[in-house]
Amino acid sequence: MKRFFKVSILLLFLLRTAYAQQNTPHISGKVDISVKEGIIKCDLSLTKLPALGKQYKILLYRGFNIGLFRNDTGKVLKYSGFYDDKLLGEAAAYMPYLGKDTLALPQNLRISYTGAFPVYSDTLNSFDFKGMIAFNGKTVRAAEQSKWYPVIYDVKNDRELLDVTYDINVTCNDCKTIYLNGSPAQSGPAAQFKSVIPRQLLLFAGEYKIQNLKNSMFLNADLSPDEAAVFNADITGIASFYQNYLQTSYGERITFLQHQAIEPFGPKRSWGFVTFPTIAVAGKPFKSEINMQTGAFVNNYSYYFYAHEMGHYYFGHLLEPNSKLKWFFLESMAEFLSIKATENKYGKDATLKYIAERKTMMKDWKIKPLSQITNPDQIGESYRYHYAPMILMAMEKRFGSKIVQSFCRSLIKNAGQDTNYAFFVKTAQSAGISDAKWKAFEAEVINNTDCKNIFDYL
Repeated sequence: MKRFFKVSILLLFLLRTAYAQQNTPHISGKVDISVKEGIIKCDLSLTKLPALGKQYKILLYRGFNIGLFRNDTGKVLKYSGFYDDKLLGEAAAYMPYLGKDTLALPQNLRISYTGAFPVYSDTLNSFDFKGMIAFNGKTVRAAEQSKWYPVIYDVKNDRELLDVTYDINVTCNDCKTIYLNGSPAQSGPAAQFKSVIPRQLLLFAGEYKIQNLKNSMFLNADLSPDEAAVFNADITGIASFYQNYLQTSYGERITFLQHQAIEPFGPKRSWGFVTFPTIAVAGKPFKSEINMQTGAFVNNYSYYFYAHEMGHYYFGHLLEPNSKLKWFFLESMAEFLSIKATENKYGKDATLKYIAERKTMMKDWKIKPLSQITNPDQIGESYRYHYAPMILMAMEKRFGSKIVQSFCRSLIKNAGQDTNYAFFVKTAQSAGISDAKWKAFEAEVINNTDCKNIFDYL
């Protein structure tokens, strides 16, 4: 029976992979980079584009200047978006047109564009985040959120088609190493990257080294072999816990990427992001996270940090949040998983300490209840990272750990739906919470506007 189950899961994976390959845009072409000068030049072809009619936009980072839009015959196309442009997040939105009418999305497009960006070295910027294209004089970092490659936005379904297969040649004459997410890092100054597995494209190129281990790869990390082994062991422990908790395999080998942020960081501050299978971290170097005497992370705060980032495999990769509760399902769910993983490693006292710290932090906070959120940005950073995970902890306290575990598993199984409040409620009830019990929880906990009140239910 177990063998049949494993074979069934394998067949399901292969079928999903084949389906994704058939229904995912493909990008090919050339990318030229100068790390020292802060320049990116791209000439990219998009093929296998979906039949979206006129319900689409082509998103590209606002810092790029378009050279040409061309169709598959090479004909130059007119396009809107350059004058009186409409911004969507970090990107400008473009649409080819003929006469006064928007063209239906062609199956194939070719786009050439160039961007010149500030190079931050001695004097740093006041902020940095995943949506920045960041040059620091030694490396360039450009994640999918920045839209450094053309991303098709499906207007009707409110969905960005970030995952692509690719065949891209990257040239960087002042780069020692070049990395494109989902492919092994390669030596510069030129490298060809190919993937038939759909990926979100993170580009990282510059002056850095590669370290390969059995279960992970480190870029720009400068770890000794023993330090890398200890780091890898804790990461493997987190992945094992998640696989058991969610009954879903973690997937594949992780690439850990250390980058220098373009904003100043104190010695105890780090931030990171995930573009699976890459976890990128700025601030504290990987080396500083390891205690070689104990053979583990230096403390449970480091464990929380990496457990949170690894949690994005499930909430961010398998479940790609959208709609009104995008930030809840992306960040708050990953933070909740990190609480459970850290408790598994360090015990219940770690969770009690975590809750106590948030109780002090949030004593005067007021929020808009999840049930009343009408725009994703109404869930700010403090809300998504600190308050909303307490809602999930209160759910666990009220309904039991098995119910919440089932809730988390059901979210992943039902990926592809709008992640709004109705989805939250429907999934909670499918996990075994009756309508009457949910309404009581909603009235007592979710609809509170004073954050301090939630601690009465923990």
